[in-house]
Amino acid sequence: MKSIVKWQYDQLLKELLLLQEHQTDPTCPCSTDGEMCVRKHLLAIEGYAQETIPMEENNRFREKLQKLAAEAQFYREQEEEALRGKNEHVFLADWSREWRKEFEEYSLEL
Repeated sequence: MKSIVKWQYDQLLKELLLLQEHQTDPTCPCSTDGEMCVRKHLLAIEGYAQETIPMEENNRFREKLQKLAAEAQFYREQEEEALRGKNEHVFLADWSREWRKEFEEYSLEL
C-alpha cells in the first residue's frame, strides 16, 4: 500500500472511531457551542472515503469506499434534518464500528 493511501485510511479510521465514541459517550456535549459532532465526523468520513477512491488500487476496497461514502452522505443528510428539527437523530455507533472493522486490518499493510 502506498504511504498516501495508508495515511488516508488512518484518517478515515480515526473519524470512524471518533463518531463511535461521540455516539456512545453520554457525557459528550455534542450539540453545544455549535459543534454538531456527528455531522462533522460524517462529513469527514464521506470526504476521506471519496478522496481515497481514486488512490485505491484494490477493486474490492474501492467498492467498499464508494459504499461507505454513499452511506456517510445519506446519514449526514439525515443528521442535518435532525439538526433542523425535522426528524430524530440516528444512532450510528454500530454502523461506524462495522465500517471500522472493514478497513482496520487492511490499513495495516504497508
